[in-house]
Amino acid sequence: MRATRVLSGILAAVTVAVTAAGPAAADGSTAGESYLRTYMEQIKSPGLAYAVIRGDAVIERGAWGRDGDGRPMTTRTPFLLGSTSKSFTALAVAQLAEGGRVDLDAAASRYLPWLRLDDAVTVRRLLNHTSGLPQVWSTGLTDRYDDEPGGLTRSVRDLAGVRPVAAPGQAYEYSDANYMILGAIVESVTGDTFGAYLRGHVLGPLGMTHAAATAGEARAAGVPPGHRYYLGRPQRFEAPFDTAGVPYGFLAASLDDLTHYAIAQLNDGRYGSARILGPDAMRQMHTGAVATGHGTYGFGWQNSTLDGTGRRIVWHAGATPDYFPHIVLVPDSDLAVIIMANVYGLPMDPVLSAGAFNLARILHGAAPAAAAAAPMHVQALAGLLGIAAILLIVLSRSVFRLLRGAPRKARSRGRTIAALATWITGCAALAACAAWLVPSF
Repeated sequence: MRATRVLSGILAAVTVAVTAAGPAAADGSTAGESYLRTYMEQIKSPGLAYAVIRGDAVIERGAWGRDGDGRPMTTRTPFLLGSTSKSFTALAVAQLAEGGRVDLDAAASRYLPWLRLDDAVTVRRLLNHTSGLPQVWSTGLTDRYDDEPGGLTRSVRDLAGVRPVAAPGQAYEYSDANYMILGAIVESVTGDTFGAYLRGHVLGPLGMTHAAATAGEARAAGVPPGHRYYLGRPQRFEAPFDTAGVPYGFLAASLDDLTHYAIAQLNDGRYGSARILGPDAMRQMHTGAVATGHGTYGFGWQNSTLDGTGRRIVWHAGATPDYFPHIVLVPDSDLAVIIMANVYGLPMDPVLSAGAFNLARILHGAAPAAAAAAPMHVQALAGLLGIAAILLIVLSRSVFRLLRGAPRKARSRGRTIAALATWITGCAALAACAAWLVPSF
């Protein structure tokens, strides 16, 4: 869906509001909702869903625009969660630790004897990204879209060739590899597939009926395509589901599902009559233990301070090639904010990330902070256009020489034509490169 359809999607939005989450704006909407309409236009998202939770109640929620198949967004539309999935994996491990089945300070190799890692790589260090393993998203070890049985184990076995970038426990290094291993530990300890464990111990108890932890569940839930930016405009894009990648980034869930999850996070692990984790274990998950450079990291959750308010926030954002979800908890205010956009592009990351933080600021009486897209996209385009201009100048000179008069010798004519053909080929190659490379950024 093209960006020009965003405004019409907003005007046709169906919003479900329970009570006002902030002061009313001039048009009768809440201040938070008014901000989100502007935010949706700013990020050019074809669809957006959001919710505000206080305590154990959803006080405002909405779903606007359309999904990648052109259907109206609803609060039950599933999104891929990206790295927000990590908090679910951490929760599964915390459940096993609470039940005495996993020792957080034991070597990961205790539970995966075939795993060739230093014994100092403990379960705890995997949880808080201090294992020493590097980020592996660009190495072909993640996003394999492996839905066959044993896919997660195969992915973790292939980590054997990864070289650590630091000694275990010495430095924070955010890495999907840590959560791949944690997912495999859950499978080894329980004898279940990771998806089956999540369904039985997290998704099911929380009533997350539109969530998906396997490719089969994703088909049943009808996870629609999202969008990625193409020269700054959103275009339909469908990333395949990756069952092997669920522990670090491919869980799917709807807005309604995530409101249940956020309520449990705010209420010491309880949602309705279900308790998925004890209060002490939940607080441990939320407590930042390792400095990241922009806050601290706990178990699957970031910790920092909300600018303009002084409030501590516990949060995680996620990204797949076509979705961007973000959950922000404000424990001292008993508040949670969820924003889910069905578009993603790395240069837009600062702008996309600002949405949930700004909504939380507004709910605390503070002004939203400005955000701008990263310049890499414009710089890449400028570089490609510069190269194209140089090729065009050289090509023009060659054409001028060819047309200025017939060369006296056939060999000279042949060389000119060959040069002309070379530059035409170069320009065509540059255009093809730009068409593929620029959107992939």
